Amino acid sequence: MPSISVVVPIFDVEPYLAECLQSIARQSAGDLEVIMVDDGSTDGSAAIASRFAAADERFTLIRQANHGLGHARNVGARRAQGEYLAFVDADDVLPDDAYEHLRGALERSGSDFASGNVRRIADGEVVQAAFLSKTFARTRLRTHVTRFRPLLGDRTAWNKLFRRAFWEAHDLRFPEGVVHEDIPVILPAHFLARSVDVVAAPVYHWRRRSEGAQSITQRRLERSVMRDRLTATEAVLAHIDAHGPRRARRWYQQRLVADDLRLHLNLLDEADAEYRQEFMARANALLADAPDRVFARLPAIDRLKWHLLRRGLAPELVEVVAFHKAHPGTRPPLRRRGRFYGDYPYRDDARLAIPASVYRLGRADEDLAVTVRLEDLRAVDGRLTIRGHAYVGGLGAPAPDSQSVRLSAVRRGRLRAVRMRLVPVRLPTRPGHRPELGGALAWAGFEASLDAGRLARAGRRRDGTWELCARLRTHGLSRYRTRFAVADAGLVGTIALDGSGATHVQAACSADGAVTVEVRSAWLRVRAARRLDGDVLELTGDARGAAQARLAVRRRSDGRTVPCELEVAGDAFTARIPLSPLRVAPAPLSPEAGGDDVWDLRAIAGGQRLPVALALDGPDRAWSGPDERLALVAGAGGGAAIAGRAHGVALT
Repeated sequence: MPSISVVVPIFDVEPYLAECLQSIARQSAGDLEVIMVDDGSTDGSAAIASRFAAADERFTLIRQANHGLGHARNVGARRAQGEYLAFVDADDVLPDDAYEHLRGALERSGSDFASGNVRRIADGEVVQAAFLSKTFARTRLRTHVTRFRPLLGDRTAWNKLFRRAFWEAHDLRFPEGVVHEDIPVILPAHFLARSVDVVAAPVYHWRRRSEGAQSITQRRLERSVMRDRLTATEAVLAHIDAHGPRRARRWYQQRLVADDLRLHLNLLDEADAEYRQEFMARANALLADAPDRVFARLPAIDRLKWHLLRRGLAPELVEVVAFHKAHPGTRPPLRRRGRFYGDYPYRDDARLAIPASVYRLGRADEDLAVTVRLEDLRAVDGRLTIRGHAYVGGLGAPAPDSQSVRLSAVRRGRLRAVRMRLVPVRLPTRPGHRPELGGALAWAGFEASLDAGRLARAGRRRDGTWELCARLRTHGLSRYRTRFAVADAGLVGTIALDGSGATHVQAACSADGAVTVEVRSAWLRVRAARRLDGDVLELTGDARGAAQARLAVRRRSDGRTVPCELEVAGDAFTARIPLSPLRVAPAPLSPEAGGDDVWDLRAIAGGQRLPVALALDGPDRAWSGPDERLALVAGAGGGAAIAGRAHGVALT
């Protein structure tokens, strides 16, 4: 009896299917059955599926006439025999340990299903799916949508592993012959579950097909697609009314206005009259009992749209939607009695008498949004130096005294801050992403520096992580930011600040714009590398406080780890890394991407991560294997990693 049943509906996905099925076959949780349902494909998809079924007894192919995704999933689910049930779309990819993560969580928690993080495949790269980034920021076992409301946005079937007993006990089935078939199944499942596991590890790579955003927009303008979404949301609200807590209706209405319905609301200027009329009528019915606080946290421009929709003012609503598209950036706000308001249509129209509160700007509004943009981040004589610019979108910084910026390093878990030396500078050129503000940004620039030694000396405990925080004051506003816009992807990575003494200090800039400085009294520093017989890479170097450390390499794309040997003797270490597992990478995500990946060296001691710095000298600065497919390289000035040719490594 297989542990996991994986249902794969297939319809005209020939360019992607083999990669998808290979990723399922490679699962580290290998005791599974794969039920492929060919839903009347007209291309070569069925032939590809047949080859997999012939080569691997875990794969079974069912062929049928075309009935749609929901029907194909239901057919596969009825055939499932495993303890657990999963669904995979045939154009997507699984990380190697996806089901190991999900099943492991369920075995520890006893929850009814587990849901994992999602990355998006776009233009040959794998990046975090933004719409789920907050939901899966950390692992949460035995939680529930009524206790963790971001799960209202987790409405896809393919990033989950269900207990089949739970699925069948509630007779869960996908609606057939419609789109948005996940919504009326997955969201009720969240409410029906006794508990749910949220897994931060990426378990699914969702492909954005080459059709692009224009095709998605055109589909949303189809009346049938709009109707299917509205029908799905109506079904969810009906389920919540019958089975959920009373407050859950308001929670879901907040999600609808901020996300689901907004996707169609913002197309009303392109839609025909019948589309507008039906959407407005049914959306109004969904929101008929919604209190004002459902709309309170929306940006003012969106509050205005919903205000007009709820009053049935179609021509005015269409004009505001078109206005927002014509002015996608920020506009200078209006200030009255110390408060800021959006300069949007009908603000002073006596006929409509729209309340001023609809236009009032807050932290959610782009007109008052703070941008802190990093343009340069480097180490100079042991100091972290930063250059960038900061401003409030609609206000700018036209003069030296028009705003004040302060950058501080704040220690995590302790109320302690170290202020950075900062001076305002005149921007040599306008920031390219906001040319419409022109000279209003003349004095938005800044330069700051931080003495790394001050962090090592601050407080009783030497070890710690410090996070950079920016505070901007202008026009009576005070705004804080701990996430910065990154001007150049080359700034993402680590920077060694002090690697000569007993303390290791390094800064890091993450892809989401967090800038941190780590101070560690325990570390490893690679001084030499050589290849041994048996396809093993040997590293030697300095060690401090690492007597009980464990070493592994971790693949960036999906988090897979390979343990390594580590011997520490006094202040020296020797590590041996098996190279063969590092060459067995997932199938290419695109024809241009090779099969190799980037593996970061990670050391753990006492539950804490130790820095692994690269300090090779002379000809050993970059090591490469005899087949020139793998190289030992430094990250952005700091951590050691093993990378492949597909990632542009210059091998020497």
